[in-house]
Amino acid sequence: MVRFSILVSVSLFAFACGKDDGDDTSGAGEDSGSGGEDTGSGPAPLTGADLVGDWSSEGCEAYDDGNGGQNYLTRSFSLTETRWSLDLTIYGDPDCSFALFSSAIEGPYTLGEIAAVDGATNGDFGFTTNVWTPLVEDLATVFEDAGCASGAWEVGVGQDVTETGCIGVAHPIAECPVEFDIVKVDGNALYFGARVTDMCVESGRPSALNAYPVLR
Repeated sequence: MVRFSILVSVSLFAFACGKDDGDDTSGAGEDSGSGGEDTGSGPAPLTGADLVGDWSSEGCEAYDDGNGGQNYLTRSFSLTETRWSLDLTIYGDPDCSFALFSSAIEGPYTLGEIAAVDGATNGDFGFTTNVWTPLVEDLATVFEDAGCASGAWEVGVGQDVTETGCIGVAHPIAECPVEFDIVKVDGNALYFGARVTDMCVESGRPSALNAYPVLR
């Protein structure tokens, strides 16, 4: 069976799943191409217009799984000035050639003040839907046994887990209606926060950027 630890350790939302194992990018970009205008007292926070577009992983991303192994994934975001969507696929190999399951997330977002991380802006990302699709039989069985969504699971058939959550990775919307993140634009690269805290509470807003950007 596909290792259950792969699933439990993957933090599914929006943004770089799992623990960063790359360099700290909290100073990435040095304000080259960041949104907003320099007012003389520091950069202005990003606006929704700065994030509009399609942003995707440059290649296969690897993250520590907390158990001595790694998770492998790709991300593809589409953002308007007020809404975001993410297509995330988790793989079982470092070449991202063996897909295990996918997640398609949509929801509204708002941007706030300049973040504590240099050049980043606070962002609050809400959920409307979170559709999981098992791509191997073992995971269809795991999702069904865990009571995810409301019906029997089949390989290649997605179900919305927004209300129920799933395997402790996707939280029920009643417990986590929004995640508190940070964002930074550096040229054609968009960084979200490093996912090493409980981002369902504002005190868990990341204090560093994810090692991997998504590119426009």
